[in-house]
Amino acid sequence: MMIKKFYIAVFLLLTIQMFCQEEKYAISDFDGAYLNEMKIENSELSSRIKTFPQNIQDLNKQVSQAIRANDDSKALQIAHEMDKLYPNNADIKNFIGKRAARALDYKTALNYFDEAIKINPKNKWFYINKASVQAEENQLQEALKTIEKLNNLYPNWSIGHNFKAGLLHSLKKDDQALKAYDLAINATPKSAQIFTNRADLLLKLHRESDAISDYKKALQIQPDYSPAKEKLNAVSKTVVSEN
Repeated sequence: MMIKKFYIAVFLLLTIQMFCQEEKYAISDFDGAYLNEMKIENSELSSRIKTFPQNIQDLNKQVSQAIRANDDSKALQIAHEMDKLYPNNADIKNFIGKRAARALDYKTALNYFDEAIKINPKNKWFYINKASVQAEENQLQEALKTIEKLNNLYPNWSIGHNFKAGLLHSLKKDDQALKAYDLAINATPKSAQIFTNRADLLLKLHRESDAISDYKKALQIQPDYSPAKEKLNAVSKTVVSEN
């Protein structure tokens, strides 16, 4: 897995649109385990929003309306107002961080993600968001440290180990990346994307038969997972033609 593909997926496909809970997750070629994890977090976020003071909930609705109207500047302006009125809320800071990242203001994004983590160090996705921005900024060692903190907190969360493997590959540490994939595959949730990512790396290491095995395992988990289908078909044709 190239790390660039990972963070794009995180920000464009897996973003929790705080204040906009109607976001659709029906993405035909995306990993079901990731989507389910984000649906769980989205549900928990909805519950947390209901505990906000009423004036913050009212502003919350205004942010949702601004997002639906594609008015990012207004959404961010209201979110900053919420942050001033309710300064110790990690979800608001995380939301501002993600909007800053979408605007390519990575320094601001990292500051807000750090604040979110300080307030709520147990939220998995805050670390994913921070590490994604660090990777975008080519701060791969810093991103690795962020993900290692996440993995220390949640050693059985496959998504954290998958991210670490991608970072290690980007750092040209493929032996360590394979070990991280082993941890990811033996953790939960079981993910077609993780097997596909490892297969991609095995293919680059010229281990075609092992790669084919992993693509097939990905499809056992999620039969309609198109990245594994397409890559398995391509590598199988290559192996046949070479023989």
